[in-house]
Amino acid sequence: METKRKSPLDFTSKLTGQTRYIHDMNLPGQLVAGIVRSPHAHARIVRLDVSRAKEVAGVKAVLTAADVPDFAYGPTRFKDWNIFARDRVLFVGDEVAAIAAESAEALERALALVEVEYEVLPAVFSASDALNDSAPLLHEETAQNRPMHIRIARGDFEEGKKKAHVVCGGHYETNRIYQGHLEPIAVLANWSEEEGLTLWAGSHIPYRARETYAAGLGLPEDRVRIVVPPIGGSFGAKYVLKVHMVAAVLTMETKRPVKIVLDRFEDMLTAHPRVPLSIDIEIGADKEGNFVYKDVVVHGDAGARIYWSPNVIATACSRPDNIYRFQSVRAEGHLCYTNNSPTTCMRGFGNAEMLFAVESVIDDVANALGMDPAELRLRNIVREGETTIHGYKLDTCQLEACIRKAKELSGWDRRDKLPPNRGLGMALANHVSGYSGIDLRFEGSTAVARLKSTGEIEIETGEIELGQGMTSTYAKIAAQALQIDESLVTVKSGDTSKHPFGIGTLASRATVIGGNAVLLASKQLAERVAALIKDQLGAEAVYADGAVEHGGKRYSLQDIAAWHRARHAGDELSVKATYRPDTELPDASFYGHPSPNYPFAAHVAEVEVDPETGRTKVVGYWAVHDSGTILNRTMAKSQVVGAVAQGIGWVLMEDLVVREGQVRNPSMMDYRMPGATDIPPVEIDFIEVPDPNGPLGAKSLGEVALDPVPGAIGNAIAHAARARGTLLPLSAEKVWRMMQDKA
Repeated sequence: METKRKSPLDFTSKLTGQTRYIHDMNLPGQLVAGIVRSPHAHARIVRLDVSRAKEVAGVKAVLTAADVPDFAYGPTRFKDWNIFARDRVLFVGDEVAAIAAESAEALERALALVEVEYEVLPAVFSASDALNDSAPLLHEETAQNRPMHIRIARGDFEEGKKKAHVVCGGHYETNRIYQGHLEPIAVLANWSEEEGLTLWAGSHIPYRARETYAAGLGLPEDRVRIVVPPIGGSFGAKYVLKVHMVAAVLTMETKRPVKIVLDRFEDMLTAHPRVPLSIDIEIGADKEGNFVYKDVVVHGDAGARIYWSPNVIATACSRPDNIYRFQSVRAEGHLCYTNNSPTTCMRGFGNAEMLFAVESVIDDVANALGMDPAELRLRNIVREGETTIHGYKLDTCQLEACIRKAKELSGWDRRDKLPPNRGLGMALANHVSGYSGIDLRFEGSTAVARLKSTGEIEIETGEIELGQGMTSTYAKIAAQALQIDESLVTVKSGDTSKHPFGIGTLASRATVIGGNAVLLASKQLAERVAALIKDQLGAEAVYADGAVEHGGKRYSLQDIAAWHRARHAGDELSVKATYRPDTELPDASFYGHPSPNYPFAAHVAEVEVDPETGRTKVVGYWAVHDSGTILNRTMAKSQVVGAVAQGIGWVLMEDLVVREGQVRNPSMMDYRMPGATDIPPVEIDFIEVPDPNGPLGAKSLGEVALDPVPGAIGNAIAHAARARGTLLPLSAEKVWRMMQDKA
């Protein structure tokens, strides 16, 4: 059950149903397991009786907090996790007990026989309410339910306010949305005294997951192995998960393999959706339209325990500032515990949320100044060679070209001539290509390049394929460095016992950070091959396009592999190379140069709003990107189209409704996501200027493709409806009401 992907065959395997996800995987003697979860948002556990459940025929283990290790642990510096609730439950869905049984029928009978008596306690459900002195304290060691409070200030803010001729702003809220992965969250666990714990689990960050789980179980890391099978979608949901720990303690107790596959209800109840943010924002501009200050206060709802929400708050408070030449900025971020299900990251990671507010207010500033919104952006954007207000060094930046191309493709100049209820909206975006500070011990990536006895090339990496095309991209990079066809390259990853250590696939780091490691290893392998040929055939023999012509004979890579194996006791020729980015770790004030390079984008949306119902239809979309050299055009376009579709769902229809901590729409029937008829034709273009710090000139693309979508659609609706929507989603009801209020 090793993860092995050869890029051209990966798609075929999925299309023909041959790809094996966790649901398809089984081990001899395997047990099925389930979890008893809290029905209350906040309650004291008065009595917990599992005796009747243990008596069910076929039940092999029933575990509660009394039966498992009690170490404080968690994936970030906030160690607030437990395996099971010990005295209190903190959200609807909190884990109270777990059962492993021989059959699903026995499991269901046993789950129904667990008796839990609760004393319901006062609860808090919003980040701002959580800060009140009267709010119940979720974690006693955290004052005011606020595990994170950051302040950022740059430039002469007070002078900026004095220079402001126009000031616009407002209160914005982004919604709690479900990542919508097709494969539900699942895990297969196995324990043996010889091998330790093995978890087959979807995770972007298997090495960090290994570290987190080992700490929670009190095991050394080398007793925990994470294997990542093909992941059926994630978008941020599958980093580290409590259900993996539940399966771990059950297999350690029973000494038999244990599998847990969440159904869609349980998945949506506990799947850690996007962190909802409330944002108060103000932007000031002088008479000429120069941005003289930006001021934001952000509240984020972490839910009952910390997953990756701190990074979301930090990103929201800083990254969008690096698009414009703001003369001064000020930001304050509050991350708060509530009695909601924990939240985590999702594609865009705080940047897309804040850009919804920033890009909306910039349109308001343009209107107040009587300027074209595109021209106002062109006046204020950063450019190549500059260092941004937070220290980002822009060796390449084609943002101006992106804006001008987006204007051309969309016919922006017809904006004032559109028929009634039609609108065009523009928004910009930036992102990173890997972020320094995710793991202070190591910021780079390692790859192994190996010449197989067959003459094929095998690449090993610590990064993870999520369906975004990483393996295909790595195959192209290696093939180009070795002058061979990419069909000869196989990419392997996703096993912490075999493959090089990696931070994992997050913060848009796969193409640039991992790709640079693959390029480095492939080049070094090419040098080793050249040296071997010289030694075998003489200096006049030259390798080119995967073979050597010498003395009237042709020698293939298979022949070259045999020469090496004959000289090294059968060992294959391989090299291991580590890429360390030339970045600067942001300081305590978030000033630094955290990424090797930075992608940019300009998007334009066209919408039609029905004045009778408020229903909005996106009728046109244009996306222009600066992601350096595009290494895989088909996958790159797919990334952009997918991001636009995801953004349309986010802005217009998706909303994981939570009332009193209870998810009200935990099914795909009640949680509406966009279908094919909701997506207009998307015209895509790339401004390709190679970046000196990217592999073959590339920058990242996956997240920056989503970042501008909420702002572009929001601005298009404001243009069509002549009223500004500030609370996502901009549903038909909300748009209709704001149009009525405006009238």
